[in-house]
Amino acid sequence: MIEIRIPKEIKNYREKLFFGLTLRQCICAGVALLICVPLYIFGNKYLPQEALSWLVILIAAPLMLAGFFRYNDMTFEQFAVEFIYHNFTSQKRVYSYEPIFMELRNEYISDELAAEIEEKESKSALKRFLRKAGIRRG
Repeated sequence: MIEIRIPKEIKNYREKLFFGLTLRQCICAGVALLICVPLYIFGNKYLPQEALSWLVILIAAPLMLAGFFRYNDMTFEQFAVEFIYHNFTSQKRVYSYEPIFMELRNEYISDELAAEIEEKESKSALKRFLRKAGIRRG
């Protein structure tokens, strides 16, 4: 029986070309192979095998990353541009001004209110106690 996967969100659908890879992934893998295979074959004469292997990996990794990387529906190129823009350019500055004395004033007022409320509560508690005890204040 043939099984077809249907994504829940239609925007997530990607047409598969070869071996379950999208066209973008196939092109990037092909470019990586076209560059790295001849480099490895012809580089054996000039570099030791271990150094050449690392060179091929370092060249192939960004090419493969460009094809397979997706973040929040952004391709590698879009993500790289946004990353560079966000981290290396000056951002829009938001002007906000609240003087220090306003903070001190607000703190002072809140402390005064708390003391006043506490004083009223203690007086009302004293009145209730005196009423229950039957003592009249004159």
